[in-house]
Order: sequence, then C-alpha cells, then structure tokens
Amino acid sequence: MTTNTARDAAAADGTRQMTGTQGTSVVLENLNRAFGATRALDGLSIQIAPGELVALLGPSGCGKTTALRILAGFETADTGSVLVDGKDISSVPAARRDMGMVFQSYSLFPNMNALDNVGFGLRMRKIGPAERRRKAGELLDLVGLAPQAGQYPHQLSGGQQQRVALARALAIEPRVLLLDEPLSALDAKVRLQLREQIRTLQQRLGTTTLFVTHDQEEALSMADRVGVMRQGRLEQIAAPDELYDHPATAFVAEFVGIMNRLPGRMQGSGTVTVLDSTVPVMRQDSGNGADDLSGDVDVLVRPEGLTMHVIENGNGIVTTRTFLGSVTRVAVLLSGDVTVQVDKASSEAAALAPGTSVSVALPPEPVLVAPRP
Repeated sequence: MTTNTARDAAAADGTRQMTGTQGTSVVLENLNRAFGATRALDGLSIQIAPGELVALLGPSGCGKTTALRILAGFETADTGSVLVDGKDISSVPAARRDMGMVFQSYSLFPNMNALDNVGFGLRMRKIGPAERRRKAGELLDLVGLAPQAGQYPHQLSGGQQQRVALARALAIEPRVLLLDEPLSALDAKVRLQLREQIRTLQQRLGTTTLFVTHDQEEALSMADRVGVMRQGRLEQIAAPDELYDHPATAFVAEFVGIMNRLPGRMQGSGTVTVLDSTVPVMRQDSGNGADDLSGDVDVLVRPEGLTMHVIENGNGIVTTRTFLGSVTRVAVLLSGDVTVQVDKASSEAAALAPGTSVSVALPPEPVLVAPRP
C-alpha cells in the first residue's frame, strides 16, 4: 500500500535542489513478477528522487531483492516499467544501465589486488592505465584504504573487502548505486562503522541509491525514506521518523521497532478504551480495514509510549529488567495475563526490581488499533 509516495519524493527532490545536489531520478512503476505460483512483486510502485537514498525493508520473501534485481537488469518484470531520468530502460541490458552494485558477498576478484579490483569497471570502459590507476587510487583513499591498495582480498578483513567493493561500484560514477544487504555478513562493530561511511559517501557524492536490507536499524539510520514491503506490496514509504511515529498499518508498526499489544474496546467517535482510559484512534492507511473496527481490538503502543510508576496494588507487577544503556526496558505483567514492555530512564529503573507493584498507564494521545487475533 503506497502512501504519499509522489509527495515524499517531490519533497526530497526539492531539498536536494536547494542544496545543489545532483542525481538521477528512478521510478519503479506497477511492477509485477511471479515465480511459478509465487508472486514476488504485486503492483510495486516507488519513486526515488535525484540523490535520495531509499531503503527497502521487509521480511525474507517480501520481494525487496526482486525489485532491486529488476532495477539492476538482472531480472525482468512480467509487467510494469523501470524509468531512469524519465526514460524507460525496462528492455535495456544490465551492462548498459550504468549502475553500480554492491553485494553481500563482496564478489572481489581473488587474483587482483585492491587497486585493480576498484579499477576493473574502468578497464572494461577502455579507460587508459594511468587514468585508471589515478581514479582507483582516489576511490580507495575515499573509503580509507589507500595503504591497502596492493593487498589481495585474502589479505583484507571482511569490512575492508566490502569497502573495496563499494569503491569499485563508485569508480564508474554510476547513475544509480544498488546495495543488496551489503553489511549482513559483517560483525556488529564493523557493520556500524561501514553504514556510517556508506551514508557519508552517498551524501557527499549525491548518488541516487536503493538499499535492500532486513535490518530495521540499518534502514532507519541510513535512509532518507524507508519502504516497508510485505508479500510483494509496499505497505508504507516515508521518512524514518514518520514511519516509526506514524505507521500506516499494524504490520508496519510491529515490523519497525518494538510494539506492545494491549486489549482494548472501540468506542464511538474514533476512540478506544484501554488500561481504563479512553484515547483517540490514529488515522490509518485506507484499505486495511482498521478504520471500520468495532468491539474488542488490540491497541498497539511502543515501550516509550507507556508511563509507569511504583505504587501499591497497581495494575501490574515487574517481571524482568533489561539494561540498554541510557534506557532500561522493563517487562510488566498486567491483569489478564498480558505482558508489556515499558522503557524507563536507567537512572530511574533501580527501584523497579522484579516483583515490584507498578501502575502502567497510557497518555491521552492517538493510538494504532488492529483486529484481535
């Protein structure tokens, strides 16, 4: 379910025009792709503004990699179009699409050193040796690997190999950069460092980028906009903060971040009763049926959206605490055998030992509701 795609893309485009950033526009228009009885893409449409980084996020099998491969030219859509700068390239071979791609598996040539790996695409484009070495050297320097120019892939760490792969993709000055889960094979510390470097380089160069990942933290921290996919469709595409704070559907709400489900009951005039309070219901994306709910429902609330105070004979009992740095996530067992997660500042969590009686409440702010399973 695409929401405000054109509006968000236009806004991002305007921002880049104001800052002077140049890039290439990309439009995936009503893409459909089936593999036998499996429908990988079901009417997918996305607009990417020049210089924008869009992340496709979703569970395995949702179609995000298929969309990337169709844009790259490695797959062909059954129906629909791929437009780059307004030109339909659906029938253009992958080798002629002028796109750089970075894979999860690095895909470096083992018999070439880092400098020659980066310069490979330039060699294929008949760039002379001197210019090729100069350009490849500049790109290695850009990713912080100039001292490793003469080393071979087996002499480099996983993070270094992926940076060489990134430099190789950028060396040909692609119109579009495609990233296919490039960080999933790396350890957590290297993954954090590399995602920051990729984002910095992408912003500096203004390269239009499509990034596929199943890691919500990567998507939210790197992208201008994040598209959440489900069963070949786009549930929502929006800026990371909007996606987190104002999810269009229950699926988006629960896929992006932690979400509690609390029993509630719909009331008149768009309100729901939950935790002995009546609060307004958030407007949801049309077509998901949530706006027509009545009777018993589930109310979706994030851990930071609940308040909690120590009180005798409260409505909940603390069961566990998980230290997360500045925040401690507290699990509370409510009446009705419902467990919720509540975030508290770690400085205030010392008094919340397991067994502590607490009162959990919901501020009078709009909430998302979903059918009771």
